[in-house]
Amino acid sequence: MENTFDINSFDKEQLGSPATFKQCRALSYKFAKTGDKMNWKVHKQVQGCLYGLAKENKFSFKQANDLFSKKTLPKKYKDAIALYLTENS
Repeated sequence: MENTFDINSFDKEQLGSPATFKQCRALSYKFAKTGDKMNWKVHKQVQGCLYGLAKENKFSFKQANDLFSKKTLPKKYKDAIALYLTENS
């Protein structure tokens, strides 16, 4: 199956718009899976963090697309999750 998604086909307005929920969910699946096992707790934490940032216009469509090429979740997002957990526990 070939990849039909081309980021260059989007205009600048779309690239600067907030990330979609589906992008945030796909990224959370990507970063929560280790080997064959899914860590559902991490999945929900990453999804909540990324989508929360997207709703505040701090996480764009292009930033989300760029994260798909990373092997691990960047430190700034891990720190945001840790801060949220300490403030709300």
